[in-house]
Amino acid sequence: MFEELEEEAETKDEPSRVWWQWWAPIAMVTVFIVVPPAVYHLVSGLILLILMAVLTVIIALVDGATFRASWTIFSVAGLAYFAAMSLYFNEGTWIYLPVFVFLAWAASRLGAVVGSKKGKS
Repeated sequence: MFEELEEEAETKDEPSRVWWQWWAPIAMVTVFIVVPPAVYHLVSGLILLILMAVLTVIIALVDGATFRASWTIFSVAGLAYFAAMSLYFNEGTWIYLPVFVFLAWAASRLGAVVGSKKGKS
């Protein structure tokens, strides 16, 4: 009985990422770890925050459309922002952590909807 349930659960699992689809989590880490020190002296803090938000949304949208909505992209966004916050930003910027996670989650879901509609057309 348990073997049948296990086999059924395996067939219902979502597909996993293929090697080329790992660009999105890597790009998400890059947005939070590499971009802030690279552009910090060129732009203000607000512009940097907006730039990171826009890049987060774009990456999550494309990932959702080309792969699917998954826990990976917004978990990586949260963890990478937490690391960046510890490395580069002051203590008060923790308030943006849930904002970036929500942006990544919402954009990923929207991208998955757009991607599934393109696939049906």
